[in-house]
Amino acid sequence: MKVKALSYGIVSTVEADSLAEIAGIRPGDEIISVNGCPVRDIIDFRYHASDTRLQILLRRDDAEFSAVIDKDYDDPLGLDFTSELFDGVKTCRNRCAFCFVDNLPRGMRRTLYIKDDDYRLSFLHGNFVTLSNVTEEDIQRILDQRLSPLYVSVHATMPELRARLLRPRGCPDILSTLRSLAEGHIQLHTQIVLCPSVNDGENLDQSIEDLAGLGYSLLSIGVVPVGLTKYNKAQDFGVYSREGASAVLEQVKRWQHKFRQQMGTRLVFASDELYLQAGRDVPGASVYEGYPQYENGIGIVRAFIDEVRYAAMRVLAASKPTRIGLVTGRSAEPFLRRLADALNAFHNISVEVYPIVNDFFGHTVTVAGLLTGQDIISQLKGRDVPDTILVPRVMLRDGSFLDDVKLSDVAVALGREIVSVEPSPKAVADAISALITTSH
Repeated sequence: MKVKALSYGIVSTVEADSLAEIAGIRPGDEIISVNGCPVRDIIDFRYHASDTRLQILLRRDDAEFSAVIDKDYDDPLGLDFTSELFDGVKTCRNRCAFCFVDNLPRGMRRTLYIKDDDYRLSFLHGNFVTLSNVTEEDIQRILDQRLSPLYVSVHATMPELRARLLRPRGCPDILSTLRSLAEGHIQLHTQIVLCPSVNDGENLDQSIEDLAGLGYSLLSIGVVPVGLTKYNKAQDFGVYSREGASAVLEQVKRWQHKFRQQMGTRLVFASDELYLQAGRDVPGASVYEGYPQYENGIGIVRAFIDEVRYAAMRVLAASKPTRIGLVTGRSAEPFLRRLADALNAFHNISVEVYPIVNDFFGHTVTVAGLLTGQDIISQLKGRDVPDTILVPRVMLRDGSFLDDVKLSDVAVALGREIVSVEPSPKAVADAISALITTSH
């Protein structure tokens, strides 16, 4: 899928009575430069527009004109753009055998097919990038504009091993790149996607030790097992057994103990999937130290359990019995069933757990984040499910599941109210309280 490159930032909206509107800027205008500096993306625009006097060069109907704005440093201009990246998305040039995008079937959400590997999206949204396509100019820009923190897929710090995993078309030494960023005080979250008998064991130890050498610029290391769907063409990788996952957890635990003594932080965190594969309970919330890699599947199970427990306490005084359904992946089922049993014993709520089998991607895929709307519909339709069903928000992007089925489509198909759960205990409690108040 090709991504159209935009030469300039196209203004999408202008707030009424804003500085931008007063200066004569209109939707559809193309912003070429700010104070003589070209703008390649919204980061450039914000960086240069932070000054107190702006001369913005624009294009409208093939004619160029200037808008002059005087403001305080913190004054918003009151405009937005059609895209955050005016010059297009920097795409991935790697050919990882386990690449999720390369192995997607047709018919999914369109944006899933974009193989972005853009450091700007890492800064703006926390996307993990390999940094294998950055230039010296990119590195200098990151340092000059303080684009921090960045989220980096390392996988292995040893050049030959990393090249085997990424199969790149040219790949700089990742440790050298990360050291340059760390010396410039750019903070880094990193991840290592583990492939059994490839980059685990002693290789994992070496990668963790090398990354820790970056010092206090390194904020976290996420250890995540490789995910293989039934569409995956890779023959070189398998999935972790119960014993293999347990060994990785013990390895991570040893490093956590060492780092906590030396640095006051555990620094390295194992993904929920490793605990589930090992058949172990996920740790308490304090172990995750603020959930620095929540979106990477590290701490989601713990947060969800705590959210629902908190919500149940908020609705303890419900005047009538209330049924609530929890949709999850198969891997999290044991944890949520134990939680449901505890809540059902003490509160005026009936909590029922519905583990969904991943027919779409294959039964080896058991995490909630890769469930599709069509699987939820097919497995719950016609069943006596509660009137209110909670789904983790990690399943959704802009209200749609991976297969482009919308949350509202699931609600219509099941004839039930479907509520996506924010990663916040207060949000969950407020949502359930509101539903009970409405229903009673």
